[in-house]
Amino acid sequence: MGMHDEFFARAVHDRRTTLGLTMLEVRERGGPAVPTQVEAERGALRANVKPSTFTKFDTGLGWMPGSAVAAYREGHQPATTAQQPPSRTLEPGANAVAIELEQILGLLDAQRELHTSLTSTSDRAIPEAIGRLDQAVSAIVGPFVTDILERNRDQHTHPLIEIAFAEALAAPVSTDAPESTERLYRRWLIGRADALDEATRQQFERRYEGRIRTP
Repeated sequence: MGMHDEFFARAVHDRRTTLGLTMLEVRERGGPAVPTQVEAERGALRANVKPSTFTKFDTGLGWMPGSAVAAYREGHQPATTAQQPPSRTLEPGANAVAIELEQILGLLDAQRELHTSLTSTSDRAIPEAIGRLDQAVSAIVGPFVTDILERNRDQHTHPLIEIAFAEALAAPVSTDAPESTERLYRRWLIGRADALDEATRQQFERRYEGRIRTP
């Protein structure tokens, strides 16, 4: 069950009947599959529903982008195309995050290797040193980024997050890469990890729910 299942159920049903549409017609307009609509109108939408499903509700019911997810998670009245979408301000992240000694040493090692590579005759020295530096910086910055994304989880990523972290969040994640799980979790928080298996998706959902219940 979601945070505002009954509210979302009424909103979906009322909008569909106001438009005079059947569920099949909503689907043909770009909405979600009929079984998903049935679950929504019964107030039984899956807790791990994909972010893309909310986008389909917006499309099929003629709501402004972001309206469906705001109705489901925050109880906001959906906005139609003639209205303004629900406003949502960026919640700042923590002023400080813990940094382990190992992370600092990794950063210093990467810095030292980069300086050493500047005098190397090897064509691969500098790219390899930069790669290690990137990993060291990511290990330090990652927890801060995760905190911001958890505080501001939504279907539509806040513009400031896009500006600050777009490049890092768009890069592909290799399962063999260091901190690959953390990187996938951050992509899941902004709805860019549709290819996740169900077990990982549920793991991320539990982690997020645990975080938002922690004072």
